[in-house]
Amino acid sequence: MELALKILEWTAGLAAFGWFFWWRMKRSEAGEGVIITKVLVTGVLVFALVRHVAPLALDGYGAIVGVPLLAAILIMLSIMWRHEILGIVADPLGDMIDGGKEQVKPQPFYTHAEARRMAGDIPGAVAAVREQLEKFPSDFDGRMRLAALLAEDSEDLPGALAVIEDTLQLPGIEPGQISYALNTAADWHLKFARDAESARLAVERITTLAAGTNAALRAQQRLANFTTQETIEREDNRKEIVIPESDRKLGLKRKKFAAPEKLDINAEEARLRGRLAKNANDWTAREELARLYVEQFEFYERGLQELEILITTPRQPQREVVRWLHQRADWQVKLFNDVEGGRATLKRIQTLYPKTAAAERAGIAMLHLQPISKFTKKKAEE
Repeated sequence: MELALKILEWTAGLAAFGWFFWWRMKRSEAGEGVIITKVLVTGVLVFALVRHVAPLALDGYGAIVGVPLLAAILIMLSIMWRHEILGIVADPLGDMIDGGKEQVKPQPFYTHAEARRMAGDIPGAVAAVREQLEKFPSDFDGRMRLAALLAEDSEDLPGALAVIEDTLQLPGIEPGQISYALNTAADWHLKFARDAESARLAVERITTLAAGTNAALRAQQRLANFTTQETIEREDNRKEIVIPESDRKLGLKRKKFAAPEKLDINAEEARLRGRLAKNANDWTAREELARLYVEQFEFYERGLQELEILITTPRQPQREVVRWLHQRADWQVKLFNDVEGGRATLKRIQTLYPKTAAAERAGIAMLHLQPISKFTKKKAEE
């Protein structure tokens, strides 16, 4: 039993000493050679202390020599390890103030490039960004900065598009980055080249390169309502608006109120149905159709059905599904005075997205749902 305790004591001591040695090697600025030398000298002194000095200090007359030697060795060890001993206490306090001695991960800085761009020195800004990209060739932010400088400040759209093509070849590029790069390219095609077809092709590439992701889903939504070449031509050939001379006696005349132009709801329904025939995943068209049924036709059930299609379509973004479920619950209470149905709809948010902020907000909304007083239920006219 006594032998086992001795072994345990030596094992614990060696483990503690090994950890202390590794910790100081990691944090020391003096270098590995200095630390190793100090460890070797310490080992010699501790051996002498344990084997010779301590027994001598405990001997009767030997204590006259042993005690001073013991004190000298302890003082030498204290001087040798003073920085380490103080560091055990002071380093945690200092780390809270200056962040510690951990090495900062190298990262690109574009402040000089931005300052030069703000000063109008575009070639200097481009050179500064390229200098950082030589050190960090895989930095997505730097590549997009370079493309923006070329397209927006240097009028070099082909050069900017070449940078984006290069960026898309980066290993491990994320779907969100693919979406941002190609959407930016599409915007530049529309803004600078006035080329709707090239812009459309750039957005279509998102659905291929990031297939099955939210980025692809949002690209499909943009394609469903994409700008046409005819729209661009109309904008470019827009006629100047001539402001006629105003009537100087307008204030003395009686005002004539013109009735607002009434919406042709049948034509609007046909237009929205046409958009859905081309692209059944056009969220905007289906949501507008649901509102048209509810607010204009008063076909409440049809409106709820269109909203339900949006909610139950696979891979819809959480934010949109939550918004549509809140809209459904709102209509259920306002149109049918169905508080229980509204609560059941909000409960679906908690089921679909448990332990999220959306679920928390749905729970609060459920508590505030109240039946509408003086409610007259309107039957859907279908």
